[in-house]
Amino acid sequence: MVGLLAVFGVAVLVGLTNAVLVRVFRLASVLATLATYIVIQGVSQLLRAQPGGIIRFGVLKTLKTSWSWVPLAFIAVCALTVLAELVLRFTRYGLMLRAVGSDETRAHRLGAKVNLTHVSAYVLCSLFAAASGLMLASQVGIGDPRVGVNYTLTSITAVVLGGASIFGGRGSFVGALFGAILIQEIITATTFLQIGIAWQYYLPGILILAGAGIYSRARRSRAVIISGQPA
Repeated sequence: MVGLLAVFGVAVLVGLTNAVLVRVFRLASVLATLATYIVIQGVSQLLRAQPGGIIRFGVLKTLKTSWSWVPLAFIAVCALTVLAELVLRFTRYGLMLRAVGSDETRAHRLGAKVNLTHVSAYVLCSLFAAASGLMLASQVGIGDPRVGVNYTLTSITAVVLGGASIFGGRGSFVGALFGAILIQEIITATTFLQIGIAWQYYLPGILILAGAGIYSRARRSRAVIISGQPA
């Protein structure tokens, strides 16, 4: 229990640090989170230069519990995703989150609590990352500072494939979940078809480019329709 509290306590601290870097020191969100990520990687190497340690068997057993052939962790993720999507779409907080991500100046004029929204978003993001780390640790079984490195770009890919914008203001929890499932299916398919591990990187990249192109075209067409001008 103490270990879990420490994990989520550090997650909250990281989220607050990101919020301070962005809101107080006015760093770009991408730069702030990237810098924090690099620092955390360095600290993890200092704490455990080589894989080692153990995770309690009871914790591993709980995290790996399944209902029939479906892991309960996956069911929990699906339930949490739906709940988060409902909050994002149908609550005042979700509206503020999307408004601040789109244009914080206009959101402030409309009464949104910009600073609080930023801080809560970064803290929640860190807490979700900590929960993901616990699930990854249950698969590895030991402490390994390098095991999550490969998931950095993969997580971004899943979110982008799910329809999120890197400029903020647009995204979907359900879309991100389906993006992650799609990536996993690509990895499984390339392994099964034995077409080379490189295609595990080619295909998501191609899908991102295709999705970005389709979205840009659709957005341009919608802007033309709203303005009433010919394309």
